[in-house]
Amino acid sequence: MTELTVEVEQSATEKGRPARMWAAFTRFRRTRPFWGGAWLAFGGWVILSLTIAPLSVTFAAGVGGVSGYLLGGSMMMFAFFAWFAPSQRHLAGLLGVIFAVASLVLSNLGGFLVGMFCGVVGGAMIFAWGPPPAHKLLKRLFGRPTPVER
Repeated sequence: MTELTVEVEQSATEKGRPARMWAAFTRFRRTRPFWGGAWLAFGGWVILSLTIAPLSVTFAAGVGGVSGYLLGGSMMMFAFFAWFAPSQRHLAGLLGVIFAVASLVLSNLGGFLVGMFCGVVGGAMIFAWGPPPAHKLLKRLFGRPTPVER
């Protein structure tokens, strides 16, 4: 564990349960492409929510009706894959971007461009994310300064 993680855990144990829960969420957030997944899930939700209609109307519309459910739901699924299986982040990010761009044509201009834009940004963030460097020299070059070093 890094020095910053140890410091966060020590301060959390002194302050009680809410602080321990926040420290656990911070650890989760720092070891996964969290913000990319959040953007991708939000983009999928926008696309999915704009296509909500009764099933009879959805199936009568054909590909245009069903594609909003498939693309939006798949984008949300890729976001959860990035969060809970970060080793598969490249596939999730790439497919998230592809599905977001496909929603431009297949589903209400990609959620009126908002869902498509959020999906492309989130998928790119997921694809570009990498775990923190393990080598000490790389940590010193690319890591964030700890509160003690500031």
